[in-house]
Amino acid sequence: MTNRREWNGVINVNKSAGMTSHDVVDVVRGLYGMRRVGHTGTLDPRGTGVLPICLGRATKIAQYLMAADKEYALTMRLGVTTDTLDADGKVVAEKDWSGVTREQLEAALVRFRGEVQQIPPLFSAKKVQGERLYRLARKGQVVERAPVTVMIYEVKCTAFEPPEVDLWVRCGKGMYARTLCDDIGRDLSCGAHLARLTRTRSGRFEVKDALTVAELTERVQGGRGEEVLIPIAEALAHLPAVRVAPEATAAVLHGGAIAAAAVVAFPPDIGKGTLVRVLGFRRQLLALARAAMDSADFATTDPRRSALTPVRVFSGAA
Repeated sequence: MTNRREWNGVINVNKSAGMTSHDVVDVVRGLYGMRRVGHTGTLDPRGTGVLPICLGRATKIAQYLMAADKEYALTMRLGVTTDTLDADGKVVAEKDWSGVTREQLEAALVRFRGEVQQIPPLFSAKKVQGERLYRLARKGQVVERAPVTVMIYEVKCTAFEPPEVDLWVRCGKGMYARTLCDDIGRDLSCGAHLARLTRTRSGRFEVKDALTVAELTERVQGGRGEEVLIPIAEALAHLPAVRVAPEATAAVLHGGAIAAAAVVAFPPDIGKGTLVRVLGFRRQLLALARAAMDSADFATTDPRRSALTPVRVFSGAA
């Protein structure tokens, strides 16, 4: 274990199958000897791949990393439906899949692009009336689950070898891969479940750069624990950046609204409400803010009008 100190940053962990997301958090807590550790979005125990872990002050940005777009590589097995919607569950139905063609699958996938309604799996970490669904399920309780709206930007077939089908998915936060497979199976009238899942990207974190728990352990125990910590400013690099004038720094750090006149660079294609990084003149991270206007309106707006509304202020040394 390292000497007790405050570590701050994000670790890009490549979670292995069989570990829960909280298992990974516990390992990191032990390695770094600190309690302020958290993950940025549950990855199922069977799932592998990117699981960003926040330490120290970086735990304050976990919700913003959790909201980042994600990419998955998954394998769906046709013809079998389970109660957990994945390969760990009890088989509840089996149907003939032999008539499903790739053309039929491709046509079905079109219906799962854009805003999609999903019913959270019964065996999931989502809370209903203050209790996790999987805990209720283990008690034999089946509760009403309201559908949620998720964004699936792209889903495509990368290999068609039925009964197994490989898919690649790029989506927003909160997408349930198990539900996606189950819904596609229903659409194809043969049923399906999630057989394998790898999260290949979450925000700016990619699986090719991630460390396994064993690799992380070796680094930390070898005295190299700090070099794997990604600074807060870098961890948020997937967000568009807005630069402000030097004289605006104090106002930003006090959490006040930022007038258009104080903005040096407002990038194109920003929509009202978009989460952005607010950078100082030396490009240091000052805050996270919501855009109060579209990029198209910025050039002609009243300089006194609020352009940004801070939602998280940093010290300027993040």
